[in-house]
Amino acid sequence: MNPFRLLPKLLKRRMFRYTPAGFSDVSSYAAVYDVRHTVFAGDDMMILEYSGPQAQRRLFDRAITLFPPLGKVLDLGCGLGHLLAYLDQNGLPYEDYRGIDVSERMVQKAKDRLGERFEQRDILQRPLELGSFDTGYLLSVLGYPIGENPVKTMMEIITRCFEACRVGIVFSHLAADRKEGLKFTTVPQELATRCEAELGARARVDDDGVDFTYLLALWH
Repeated sequence: MNPFRLLPKLLKRRMFRYTPAGFSDVSSYAAVYDVRHTVFAGDDMMILEYSGPQAQRRLFDRAITLFPPLGKVLDLGCGLGHLLAYLDQNGLPYEDYRGIDVSERMVQKAKDRLGERFEQRDILQRPLELGSFDTGYLLSVLGYPIGENPVKTMMEIITRCFEACRVGIVFSHLAADRKEGLKFTTVPQELATRCEAELGARARVDDDGVDFTYLLALWH
């Protein structure tokens, strides 16, 4: 029996609102989400830090509208596999799917629910083969600073994901000055310009100027 199931809802809510200042490396990031999976077992949205299923669905809707799935799909930072379930429930066409996450517990739960199309992996330590996928999604993953130079770490992750996808990728990030307490934010058009310059990508931003989460699509 998981003893954390006995925690009062108020205490769980307080724990849910706790946001780490950052992580020294990807392994420590994974460890925190392994713990979240145990503490908040049974409530996927609390594990994944969404305010609710509507917020997650809205982000998926925006991502798919901006960058529809094509061919072999990479879901980097797949969490509990909700994007795969979303694609299938909405009858969206794709040839194959692979979900990758650094959290061993979340990958195992995704496998238990949805089969063997998930893998525990740190792509900074074990890069993916170049062009091994067509389209890639990196959603609600990059919001915490990692390492001594968080922007550099984030760009390395984006680059590895982009290089692995023949058509391109879409990822989400947090816009500055729109929500109190966010630890790691960027200016949408500035990040788009940087991606174009460093990756040779064609970039498009989805930003309504209000929501604190924006999306950035990169095409080869």
